[in-house]
Amino acid sequence: MDEGIGGRALPATIEELHQAFVTGSVTPSEATTMYTRRIDRLDPAYNCFITRLPDMAATAAAEAGRRFASGKPLGPLDGVPVAVKDIIYISGVRCTAGSKILANNVAAYDSPVVKKVKKAGGVIVGTTNLHEFAAGVTSNNPHYGPVRNPWDPNRVAGGSSGGSAAAVALGMVPAALGTDTAGSVRIPAALCGVVGLKPTYGRVSRLGVIPLASSLDTVGLLTSCAWDAAALLQAIAGHDEGDPTTVDTPVPDYVSELEESFKPPRVGVLRSRLEGRVDPEMRRAFDTMMGRLEEIGCRVEASELDGWDEAGENWLPIRRAEATAFHLKWLDSSPELYGDDVRKLLEKGKDIRAVDYISAINSRPSLMQRFAASMADHDVVATPTTCAAAPLVGESTLTVAGKEVDTYSALNSLTLPFNMVGFPAVSIPMGLVRGLPVGAQLAAKPFDESTLLKTVQAYEKRFGPFPHP
Repeated sequence: MDEGIGGRALPATIEELHQAFVTGSVTPSEATTMYTRRIDRLDPAYNCFITRLPDMAATAAAEAGRRFASGKPLGPLDGVPVAVKDIIYISGVRCTAGSKILANNVAAYDSPVVKKVKKAGGVIVGTTNLHEFAAGVTSNNPHYGPVRNPWDPNRVAGGSSGGSAAAVALGMVPAALGTDTAGSVRIPAALCGVVGLKPTYGRVSRLGVIPLASSLDTVGLLTSCAWDAAALLQAIAGHDEGDPTTVDTPVPDYVSELEESFKPPRVGVLRSRLEGRVDPEMRRAFDTMMGRLEEIGCRVEASELDGWDEAGENWLPIRRAEATAFHLKWLDSSPELYGDDVRKLLEKGKDIRAVDYISAINSRPSLMQRFAASMADHDVVATPTTCAAAPLVGESTLTVAGKEVDTYSALNSLTLPFNMVGFPAVSIPMGLVRGLPVGAQLAAKPFDESTLLKTVQAYEKRFGPFPHP
């Protein structure tokens, strides 16, 4: 990376920044200045941010610097610049959800995840662009402009957390928060070439997050590597009395666990889900990735998840009904304020019958049990994250395996079942297809984020970090 101060290079990861702060080779204020300069230079072309917070960041960085100078840093996130998806409340900062409707909405309080990032010493530098109200997979935002793919600005960054993923891929920040209802962290992670983790539903508080579909929404994170993901998850995970969906279960020390000896997991590959549904070059990249997992000791074999199709089918009425219920007052009073794609999707929610919604909700315990039973012989299951690489901005259909497929389905059909059952899943870069990054998705049993992080780190150690564009 080219930004720096006094000839010093810009540290690229949380781990590198932490070491630089400990040794005193870089101070948190200097690092924040470095990253801010990079945002200044690159954001006009890629449109990752909606609101910049230079004063807040400078104050937080100076406070972190004083802690390091006194020998009392708070932990690995202390002094590290972090971006936050513009759907998560930061006290005193406007939270637009990427919408004209909330253009002047100012948060009255910090969401618990933001409060935890601040408590850990994270330096919040701004809020990131997204698909309007998180209701899409491209981040083609009609109000704030599309987020551009770091590898090809003519293509989408993915969504809905596109600004967060692109900002990390471009080195504007080492880490960012996003949200994931059908793949909205994992999809942009795959298309931008970064690590995107959706924790178990209930692991991280959703309070202070503008909902899309509250029983599916999960706060997730985007970083360059497994160590960084562990550090950020360590900061934001845990039970929250204000959010009854969070589970009161101990949070592991994810960073320390990465130092333990690696026990290669048993990996089940959902091969039947790929036949005729995935870009052929994507499939070859995925097969190569599975071979590499075998090289690090994983036992890789074919597997199935009982209830996969039903999970996708039942996800739909939940997503549509819950989203439309939240938006009903604006849909009825100001429909013209929405982008066309989001308005049309929200209108479809009015057609969901109560019995269909309740039936879908009631199916979840059984589906969770069936997924877990299917994974009894495997620690992890694997698919490509998406069926194709990044589409062009404005492209509504793609040709995938010789078939015309709508962009929405091509990007989220392999991710959304894990939102339905709430299992943790991560997207990890697995290579390039026609010069564009693509990702592999690994999913684990509930609250076993550690196995995912350890596997990703072992892969990174063997095959090296994925390059920046």
